Amino acid sequence: DGSVRMGVISFKNNNEVVLMDSAQGGKEVRLRANEIVKEEGMPSLMPEGLADQLNSRQEFLDLAKFLSVLGQPGDFSNDESPVIRKWSVISAPENDNLPDADAGWITAYSKVSGELPSDDFPGSNGFFAKGAVKVLSSGDATLKINDTNSLRLWVDGSEIRDLSAPIRLERGRRILTFHVDRKARGEGIGLRVEFTTPAGSSAKLQPEGGV
Repeated sequence: DGSVRMGVISFKNNNEVVLMDSAQGGKEVRLRANEIVKEEGMPSLMPEGLADQLNSRQEFLDLAKFLSVLGQPGDFSNDESPVIRKWSVISAPENDNLPDADAGWITAYSKVSGELPSDDFPGSNGFFAKGAVKVLSSGDATLKINDTNSLRLWVDGSEIRDLSAPIRLERGRRILTFHVDRKARGEGIGLRVEFTTPAGSSAKLQPEGGV
């Protein structure tokens, strides 16, 4: 129709393209494949004028240093695995009941490696961390978790007893909520959750992330 979209393609087949639209903060937009006239790659999605928005020379130097090591082996190596990168965290109440959606959750982000740092865990005893995944095609998925010790999991409010078994995920936006017993888990252990699909599964997944 003459419009132009810019962003990152999160899913693509012969019928449709799902684009994380950079102009809408990463919101996913579905486009019919037969309506796309032309597709071009872009050198960068970094916003223009970003350096002008920094408050000090030190912030500029920090940004330059980060970009210089991004993609290199170590803490800033690229990890494009389907992991949860955007989280909401909250201290766990004494009864460990699932908190309400408007209970005062705080946004936290995984590192480039995909791990939510333990420093971002609120509370001294336990906490909840929830993330979302968009299921583009229903099917079974398994979770590859860095450490399942002292973890409980609910998917859309229903508890999953076996964290190693495949989980049936229906198409749509699914919410995964973890309860972490901080003392039992141990200090310095973050939370990394990666999605994998068993052989023969029809599931196609896109974990939510970004701003």
